[in-house]
Amino acid sequence: MHKSVVLGGTFDRLHNGHKIFLSEAVLYSEEKLTVGITDTNMLTGKLLWELIEPCSKRISKVKEFLEDVDPLVSYDIVPINDMYGPTKEDPTMEMLVVSEETKRGGDKVNSLRLQKNLNELVIHEVKLLFDENRKEHEESKISSSNQRMRLLGTRLGNVINENKTLKPYIIGLVGGIASGKSSVAEELVKLGAGFVNCDKIAHELYLPKTKGFEIIVSQFGRKIVDANGFINRKVLGNIVFNDKKELDKLNKSMWPIILEKAKEKIQNLYSEGYNIILMEAAVLIQANWQNECHEIWTCIIPPEEAIKRIVRRNDLLEDEAEKRIKMQPSNVDLIKEANVVFCTLWDYDFTKEQVQNAWDELTDYISPYVSY
Repeated sequence: MHKSVVLGGTFDRLHNGHKIFLSEAVLYSEEKLTVGITDTNMLTGKLLWELIEPCSKRISKVKEFLEDVDPLVSYDIVPINDMYGPTKEDPTMEMLVVSEETKRGGDKVNSLRLQKNLNELVIHEVKLLFDENRKEHEESKISSSNQRMRLLGTRLGNVINENKTLKPYIIGLVGGIASGKSSVAEELVKLGAGFVNCDKIAHELYLPKTKGFEIIVSQFGRKIVDANGFINRKVLGNIVFNDKKELDKLNKSMWPIILEKAKEKIQNLYSEGYNIILMEAAVLIQANWQNECHEIWTCIIPPEEAIKRIVRRNDLLEDEAEKRIKMQPSNVDLIKEANVVFCTLWDYDFTKEQVQNAWDELTDYISPYVSY
């Protein structure tokens, strides 16, 4: 045993692998165990990192578990913003506990300590635990990444808007450019949802002789109108996606008209017998339309993947695609509002599985109130 032992990790949604890792560290701790919990700036390279629990919550859960294992050891559980954490400066530490995956990191810690004339730490390596319940696309070990993947298509616990009448039951579908909203919407329509596409409504409002057309041309001038009398969306896009003030001006004019048309379509679908209606609106969060819906379902995709898709699909340069990504809410902002999250990073069958799970949970939840 050693007087002062240290280990580090993300410890998202504490699972059996974490518990073994922590328990072995406790067994070697005579007086004190220091645990470094990776803070936000170290998470962005992880799969579905936006679904990782807040650092304060992870610290609380680790502390609760450790004190249950051995209340006599002194625990110092701290957020860390680099791979070294307190090991880079604490001369009292004697042992570092690592996993098979982080053994090389342990060697780097010792290299740094020796450069600073600190004692070399004893390295204790903990073997990884095989996940017998792993599914396709998941890691073979028990991991937080697997757990986050299993959250896709399930209820995250955010409050449902029950202030609205449950008929029709409205789901707001949001997501960034190229996040796979259309694929998710297509599956939900197959399952029986009515569908209102706010992006399509917006396109229709750009056509000549519409209210939207007149407003846009009056704001941005005839330079955005092509030889055939239509709004040149590429010219308009170059204006608004390069100047946030111009984009705000366009949105402030168009969003109320789009919402008005969407509500009309929702009522028409309800009169046709649709009790669950999907309203797809990329701008739902920015436009503050959350209260128009009972739930918010969100599609996310890593920004680097979104950029690849936009370049391929819209024939844009990479820096143009990146500008468009930066003009929209981040995945983190979208998830804050979400009741359900989807990710289309994998094959189409996995997307369908996520959608089916979400639909099944929804229909179970509302079946006492709504027929579908």
